[in-house]
Amino acid sequence: MKQAINAQYHLTPGGAFVDKILASQRRKLFDAFLQFKQGNANDTTLNVGMMPGPIFEKPDLLEAWCDQKERSRILSYQIEPPSAAASSPSSAPSSELQLPFSDGAFDWVFCNEVIEHVGGGERQFALVRELYRVARKGVFVSTSNRKHPIEFNTGLPLLHLLPQGVWQRMLRAGGKRHWTAPGVLNLIDAPALYNFAERLPGSPQHDVGHKRVFGAKAHFFLMVNKPAKTA
Repeated sequence: MKQAINAQYHLTPGGAFVDKILASQRRKLFDAFLQFKQGNANDTTLNVGMMPGPIFEKPDLLEAWCDQKERSRILSYQIEPPSAAASSPSSAPSSELQLPFSDGAFDWVFCNEVIEHVGGGERQFALVRELYRVARKGVFVSTSNRKHPIEFNTGLPLLHLLPQGVWQRMLRAGGKRHWTAPGVLNLIDAPALYNFAERLPGSPQHDVGHKRVFGAKAHFFLMVNKPAKTA
């Protein structure tokens, strides 16, 4: 299930450099999802993204790269982003993470670059559990690696590897205060994704793959296969 491929890039200055990396990585994640599902031509997909906002302008991979026939079997749903004005961390699952769909409503569920923006660990697990609930065959969740030298949301290198308080002070000093609000950015790693999958009901088969940038694992993707219901 895993696919670890090194990405190759030409050096370009500033934000364009990180944008180039992200464009290549997102294409590889999209390809990994297609390889994972390998489903029937008539399979349906729920595409769960983050509602666009001042700091959440992430492209819709499925809409951009699927052909017209495939798009007709995709439903996109957007989660409301956390408030940058929140004064305290949000850790408990809440209603905005509850998807308005019945159990097993879609064959596949695709969720790219969302889980790091829904709050702390329990809310992240609540999202994975909801994605799993509405899937009939499987779930694909991707996110950047909190240990990679580049932090892909802020576009800054290395600072996120410092203690959180130091990192957040430097972000505020650098004019990126919006990324320090509670719940807005909670980076995770592969062990966290494995933990979420292991806590799902029914102990489903799962694995975590990755895509590399400059030899280091830059993005992870959780793949969960839902057991078929028996008659």
